[in-house]
Amino acid sequence: MATKESTAVIWMLSDSFILSVMLLIGGFLGKAISPFQVVFLVNVIAACAAITLFSKGKWENIKPQKMKLHIFRGLLGVSSTICLFYALQYLSLAEVTAINFFVPLITSILSVFIFREKPKAYVYIAIILNLAGVMMLLSPKLMASQVTQQNLYLGLLFALSAVAILVIYNINLKKIGNAEKVVPQMVFAPLYSAIILLPVAIFVWKPLDTNSTLLIMLYGGLLITKLAARFFAFNKSDLSKLMPLEYAQILFSSILGYIFLQQTQTLLGIAGIVLIVLSSIAHVLFMHFERNSHTKNMKEITND
Repeated sequence: MATKESTAVIWMLSDSFILSVMLLIGGFLGKAISPFQVVFLVNVIAACAAITLFSKGKWENIKPQKMKLHIFRGLLGVSSTICLFYALQYLSLAEVTAINFFVPLITSILSVFIFREKPKAYVYIAIILNLAGVMMLLSPKLMASQVTQQNLYLGLLFALSAVAILVIYNINLKKIGNAEKVVPQMVFAPLYSAIILLPVAIFVWKPLDTNSTLLIMLYGGLLITKLAARFFAFNKSDLSKLMPLEYAQILFSSILGYIFLQQTQTLLGIAGIVLIVLSSIAHVLFMHFERNSHTKNMKEITND
């Protein structure tokens, strides 16, 4: 059990870092190309790569068991990604990441009712502390000029729409993980996303320059890696335990935003980021303590 949960933590942290890089690339691409075209091309690349790697020329190797869940997942994935692309045009990388932290809050709570999971008190404490950090990070723009506030509201509209969609996405992903093997997920998540976007992509199509082409190819490779990371994480631990680990993404996004976009934070924003990171570390330590206590109790029972 300890090994499985430690592996789940590593996969979840990898997922957070990959998503930060994807958001960074999305911010660059969204300024020159329609998000619909970008997301379509990215999913085509990911689907072709998955089919090439896993099918080996046989349908049986990639045949899905729950086709409807895959179609629904594709629709949710497309919608959330496009909302995030638009949000990045009005908000910084760190701010979009911070707003996305409402996803683990809502998902952790819903997992109690949907999957009958029983998260410990430290899960809720981590969520509360992280949300406090999020509000500290966003507070400078809430107190800024009217023009800045208008951009904030537009960004919030897209970012919160992405949040609502991603909550449903995570719940749907957990259901697929309980009934589906990893290979069909790797293939049909991007495949259905591309099919859904095809009509819109044709309508908004624009020729790509070399830099955009390379960025889209990189984005596609990251997407398929992220799909695998999240699937492996969810299959090795409870959803309610893993979701707060997504808060580590704020550290990754802040560093990437500073290095590549020269996006800086106020002292209050930095304090919010520190609070988020420290509470996430505390969450991981509590998980480790809980595992050790469980292992010790099991040994005592066995010895008795």
